[in-house]
Amino acid sequence: MIDLAGRFGDLNQKRLNYIGLILLLNVAGFLYYIYFLSKNGYLPSPFIYDKSNTFMDLFNVMYWAYDDGRYTDWGSVYPPINFIILRSINFIFDGSVFGDAEMMRENSQYVIAGVCLIYLAIPAFILKLSYWRDFTRNEKILIYLAIVLSSPLLFTLERGNLILIAPLLLALSISKIGMARSFSIALLINIKPYFALLMLYYIARNNWKGFITCSLLSGLIFSISGLALDNQFLEFFKNLFSFSQETDLFSLREVMALPSSISAVSYVLKHPDGAMFATGALSLERIAVIAFLIEATKWSALAISLAALFVRSRQMRDAEIFALVVVIISNLGIWVGGYTYILYVALIPVFMAMHNKWLYIGLISLIAMPLDTINLLGDYIGAQYSYLAAEHIDIMWTLGLGSVIRPIANFILLISLAYELLAMKMVMPSNNTFRHTGFPDSFWTCGEKTK
Repeated sequence: MIDLAGRFGDLNQKRLNYIGLILLLNVAGFLYYIYFLSKNGYLPSPFIYDKSNTFMDLFNVMYWAYDDGRYTDWGSVYPPINFIILRSINFIFDGSVFGDAEMMRENSQYVIAGVCLIYLAIPAFILKLSYWRDFTRNEKILIYLAIVLSSPLLFTLERGNLILIAPLLLALSISKIGMARSFSIALLINIKPYFALLMLYYIARNNWKGFITCSLLSGLIFSISGLALDNQFLEFFKNLFSFSQETDLFSLREVMALPSSISAVSYVLKHPDGAMFATGALSLERIAVIAFLIEATKWSALAISLAALFVRSRQMRDAEIFALVVVIISNLGIWVGGYTYILYVALIPVFMAMHNKWLYIGLISLIAMPLDTINLLGDYIGAQYSYLAAEHIDIMWTLGLGSVIRPIANFILLISLAYELLAMKMVMPSNNTFRHTGFPDSFWTCGEKTK
């Protein structure tokens, strides 16, 4: 007789050991960041080179939350609800409403503490959702600690970017059905417009009622929050179009801090400074060809992934559709950015129930690890004001190994996920609960499709 209990016990122990190893690596990385900060007065790679800009994704936007020129003068590409959420956070945590963004930051210590609490709370809420039921309590504790100490999450916290709440909304979109799912997706779209791609789920499912419901909810949230905030809120669409046409919006150091797309490499090669660096080994013609091939490869993979979504939608669980779309979003381009890595927190149970689970978990583990502690390049960029040290300090910019490995790992995740889904052959049953939640009991017992 096969000892099934023993086999599953061994598998659970191996999984626990793996989670523990990733946690240890992230703890080591976190301790390194603290040590580096205490010794040098600023955070190392992958944190943004402008050391005066800590938490300014939060306070720059919060400043404009109180200024009616947010869409006309600043040209904001943030939907109105972002400013309303930030006003609420500022009110709850007794933040400042006076002065410029830097002054607001200096007088809003409780706001910073509140954002840190939100940062710690979001993964805990996600792990409480029912679709994590296959994980033991000990595994969840270790996963939680590994998540909050991972480089992408720490990077997002250091910026203070509001996308911190997006993983919870994505988790709700995966685990809920009907109106709750539509409302969660609508909120995501109103936080970051590129989440509109999640609507592909409804199209792939031919669920036009859900598509219309989600579209109406998105429009209502946008319109109501816009009317409550600013009578110029429709300028958002013009600003968004202008933003999409910008070709030199980001510096090379910003692009390579925590890239999620291989487009970061082609952007560097096409940039005059990057091309100048590369001409030491290649001609300008070859550099242009390489940049073109990188973009052509990326867009080909995205096209194949979209084909997989529509060709195999009948064989795919809802959770798998959402996972594929999220990975597509993360690979789109440099304007999406490394913030999207934090969405993978909500996808761990989805990947663990797929055939190539350990490939996917290995790739997102690479993304989460503190690989940037290994420096590839360095450049002295002069004295800067460091917010965390509260003084001017000489800054040495470095390019870490993670900046090279992460976009490659993310691209491999995209093509391997698309390949597995394209290779599906079995047709999904027509059970509504199964189709909408994607997590029936059999999903956890064997991790295979039900015939």
